Amino acid sequence: MVKLDKKDKRILTMLDENARYSNSQIARKVGLSKPAIEYRLNRIEKNSLLFEFYTVIDFTKLGYSQYKIYFKFQNTSLEDEKKIIEYWKKADNSIWVAQIRGNWDLAISVLAKTNLEFGKILNQFMNKFSRFILLKDVLLTEYSPIYAREYLTETKPSEFVYGIPSKIYKLDETDKRILKELATNARISILNLSEKIHLTRDIINYRIKKLMKEKVIVQFRAYPNLQKLGINHYKVIFRTKNFDVVAENKIKQYVSSHKKVTQFLKLIGSWDLEIEFETENEDELYKILTEIRKEFSGIIRDFDILRITETFKYDYFPF
Repeated sequence: MVKLDKKDKRILTMLDENARYSNSQIARKVGLSKPAIEYRLNRIEKNSLLFEFYTVIDFTKLGYSQYKIYFKFQNTSLEDEKKIIEYWKKADNSIWVAQIRGNWDLAISVLAKTNLEFGKILNQFMNKFSRFILLKDVLLTEYSPIYAREYLTETKPSEFVYGIPSKIYKLDETDKRILKELATNARISILNLSEKIHLTRDIINYRIKKLMKEKVIVQFRAYPNLQKLGINHYKVIFRTKNFDVVAENKIKQYVSSHKKVTQFLKLIGSWDLEIEFETENEDELYKILTEIRKEFSGIIRDFDILRITETFKYDYFPF
């Protein structure tokens, strides 16, 4: 675990707020010189404290829905599990791949435009690896607000919701090339991006501004390497009862104001809700869950805790 001081945490917060802030902009906001920011950023990079700089892309506007898959393995060696993980890392439609502890071993998020398309994606995997899969569970994301990491340091609350139906935005090949690079390298300079995809800086600037105006690009963020920061990452899935609109709004309001919550998902399937927590330890998580069960005893029927031990892929435009 790497110890961070308040300035380091403020820098991480700034990068999570907007990964494309220049070093000069971060210096002004944090109250340090530009060389001091460069030194600290180099130290953060050297210690692998960030998994990646990523771009939040509203895939709903591109006609996609998110399907979540949980797998329980059987009869697998470490080599077998590596092959399964590599399969999903390389899969064109997977946006998130993570190793988990609890009742499941692997979590995947997949984008597909129809149930038929998703079925083909899952069947291709099962035809190759079904002998290693004891159980699987598939959940469709109805909608999901994503929140800022307010626990790092004081920052303005922010929320982005994907899954809400909206007018489909038609991407051309230039848009796709830009999004493909920005998706997992949000901090790349316009100059480097220009050299990489062989487009002028003016064209790239114009297209990025247009994609942001159309809210296809929602935000540029930083994904911390939570394990190295001594932070535990959990997803807690819930089954509910008496879950009407009033109850839904009440629990949404609660989680949106909680500093340790980073995501809320309304699901369709065997589970109804998923809440993502980033806490200092397991005791803190259980304290929060005790509060939730007390506050929402008339809503929560059952829950399961999944600890994310390693993230292998996080890509909002994996195509």
